[in-house]
Amino acid sequence: MALFKKQKRNIDLNVAPLIDIVFLLLIFFMLTSEFTDFKTIDMISPNQSNTIIQKSKLPIIINLSEKGLIEIDNVSIALTDLPFTIKNKLKNSENDKIVISTLNETKINLLINIVDMIRSLGIENIALITKENK
Repeated sequence: MALFKKQKRNIDLNVAPLIDIVFLLLIFFMLTSEFTDFKTIDMISPNQSNTIIQKSKLPIIINLSEKGLIEIDNVSIALTDLPFTIKNKLKNSENDKIVISTLNETKINLLINIVDMIRSLGIENIALITKENK
């Protein structure tokens, strides 16, 4: 004899509030997320250029060591004097191409600062040559 008899109820699962909450969370995250615009450096590699370099139009070559020493024509230059030196070299040359020669171990921040300085002078033809440290 059963004293208490359980009644079977039909359980209805209402998913409408769940869908509302999911859409609210989706809208919230879409509105609060930030889309960062990464600044890129457009550079022309020597392999991509098909032009023949004439002797009168040789580019200015900047040697950058892994310790951060900057040299143009085997003369050491301070980072602050680099724009002035490049302007003088461009006055004496017909070419506006600059090649930065560096080792793989060079700090990227210094390289980016040099490229930014060159770009601030209005020069867009910048190539990068990397060498392995032996």
